[in-house]
Amino acid sequence: MTSFDDAFTAVVRARGVWRDDTPSAVLERWSSFVAECEHGYRGDEFAYANEAMSRTTLEAALTDPSLAGRPELALLRRRVEAVDARFRPLLMEHAFPRIDPDEWWLRGIVRRAGGRLAQDWKRSFGFDIEVVRRPRPS
Repeated sequence: MTSFDDAFTAVVRARGVWRDDTPSAVLERWSSFVAECEHGYRGDEFAYANEAMSRTTLEAALTDPSLAGRPELALLRRRVEAVDARFRPLLMEHAFPRIDPDEWWLRGIVRRAGGRLAQDWKRSFGFDIEVVRRPRPS
């Protein structure tokens, strides 16, 4: 039997992801993105969407039948859920109602972000979000 990491990587690569393709790397991308959002995401709307896709990749692996039943999957799921619990309160839910509710991380938008993302979302979608400004160095 292949290792969980190898099986996970195979699932992820089958989806077209060829970097950060191990369980720990994808989880780290999701966790880092959430941490950045907690402080006010500073990138633009395209970078935000790209980073949020790490959660989509995790979901694909968490629901892939070839990984079901592996004990490592249950551990990964718990870790993902812990990061999700930090991200959900940051969102204005249902910003994109046409996105499947099961993809809640793509359906909502963060309430607070840096000026670039706030401007992008105002221009592209008419959303008003709180702009987080970096404090000036002393």
